Amino acid sequence: MSVTGFWIAAAVPSAAVSQLRADIPGEPQAPEDLSWWQAMDSAALAEPESRGYGRHCPTDAVLRFCEMHDARRPDFDVDACMDLLADVPAQDRFVASIRKGDPVAALYYGLGFEAALAMPGRSGCFLLTAEEVAEAAQATDTVLAMDPVRRASVAARISAWLQVTGDAPDNFDIEGLIDGPGRILKRASRSSQGALGIVQWY
Repeated sequence: MSVTGFWIAAAVPSAAVSQLRADIPGEPQAPEDLSWWQAMDSAALAEPESRGYGRHCPTDAVLRFCEMHDARRPDFDVDACMDLLADVPAQDRFVASIRKGDPVAALYYGLGFEAALAMPGRSGCFLLTAEEVAEAAQATDTVLAMDPVRRASVAARISAWLQVTGDAPDNFDIEGLIDGPGRILKRASRSSQGALGIVQWY
């Protein structure tokens, strides 16, 4: 059975964000020691497959990285979030999907530890009121507004990640993955809306 990871970010009414927040039982605590995540910036992504078939598979560090992001995400009311997203026009939302893969993990590996940790929310999930969106948009722009050399490096790291995790097509839109979250937060800020980010598997 195959699953696909979806990362959705959208500009939504601020009042709806407040209601969704009220229904969250509590967010998980961040791990106290993130030094191993810092080490991911230079860790090997693949190793020879143990059965000796000449294939390569993700390292334990890659699997741990993916599991950590799953564990860090808050327990949103998925049905309520998806109902809200159903009414959002295309220009107000961003969607990235990877078969058997996590788009957030791909972007965060590409960005590296310090830049990824500065992104809003927890591992791609966020509920921001209109008052909070402006600050989040500015923080995201600081992370994602890169010079050409830095952007090429991030794109290359994302491409390397996709070679060993998930089943992304050769034409996967890496540039769209880099630009999408910031575009939505800026749009939400300009229109005085809140913002929702959620990761789902189907």
